[in-house]
Amino acid sequence: MQPPAMKTSVDVSRLPEVPLVRGPRLSMLRIPSAWAVEPSLYARAMDRHTRARVLSVGLLPREPARVRRFEAGQFGLLTAHVYPKGRWERLAVCNDWHAWLFLFDDEADELEEVGQRPDYLRAYVEACLAVLRGGRPRPRATPLERFTFQLRQRLRGLASELWMERFIHDVEDYLLRGTLLAARHWTDGTVPELERYIEQRALDSGVYTALDLVEFAEPGQELPEELFRLPLVQRMRQLCTRVVALTNDLFSFEKEVLWHQNPNNFVHVLRVHQGLGLEESIFAAIEFINSDTDAFVACEEALLASRLSDPRVLAYVEGLKAWILGNVHWSLVTGRYSSPTSPFPELRR
Repeated sequence: MQPPAMKTSVDVSRLPEVPLVRGPRLSMLRIPSAWAVEPSLYARAMDRHTRARVLSVGLLPREPARVRRFEAGQFGLLTAHVYPKGRWERLAVCNDWHAWLFLFDDEADELEEVGQRPDYLRAYVEACLAVLRGGRPRPRATPLERFTFQLRQRLRGLASELWMERFIHDVEDYLLRGTLLAARHWTDGTVPELERYIEQRALDSGVYTALDLVEFAEPGQELPEELFRLPLVQRMRQLCTRVVALTNDLFSFEKEVLWHQNPNNFVHVLRVHQGLGLEESIFAAIEFINSDTDAFVACEEALLASRLSDPRVLAYVEGLKAWILGNVHWSLVTGRYSSPTSPFPELRR
């Protein structure tokens, strides 16, 4: 794990009021139109399924306001966009994992009693990891532990041991090398250095775990190790993760930085360390994301030129493209990011 960054002179709780942005727009994100695909028709069924599961283990309190907020997230629509050809039984698991990520993210990023207590947070995630690795929930297990146990049982019934090992490794990186580091920055009031933040965000986003599900959503699509480790495949996986994670920072800027004073956001990092105004930092963030998307397209062209014809690799690349595009489509319609005071006009609903 990387050491914590030195304290900066910027206190995020004392930043001045931020005016509405009139220049940059989310429509400036550059995504090839040829990537468009029809989403799965299971979106609403997945929402009903996952809501019932998180309610049954107590992960979602039976409070009308909390349930309405969960339903407004429309996680089934995200799953439908990013795994458009998935089978129902597997999509239901994928959607449950997305709910796991978002519900945990809400606790770690919004609740000071969780996100600003790194020792408590470490014990919390270690308990879930122990269950994911094969242990049983503790006698007084948290709802997240119980939900993790259910997910592990269903994943193991559908996936190979090799895939499970990779998935668990990525979950460990997400929680131990990503989330805990972000929590330490929030607790200490430090703003990560730019390059370190980009590395941290790739892990803290949980996107690598979601990309593992590209192989899982359809039977017969798991990549053998020699294909998974191909340099071009790994580079496209890295670029896709960065694009999705940093794009999410645009959508969640208001919630994370302006509402919760959390310094772990790409736009905020650019503002602090490059001395940019809000509009300039958003333009810079969009340009960085677009540059990564262009690099992804170049990697796909190189992969196709290599005449590697294994259909599992080609399907995996299509899955990465679906994530880049589907994440934007879903983020524009979900209730998680819409706000009448959003810096982005597209979200002021």
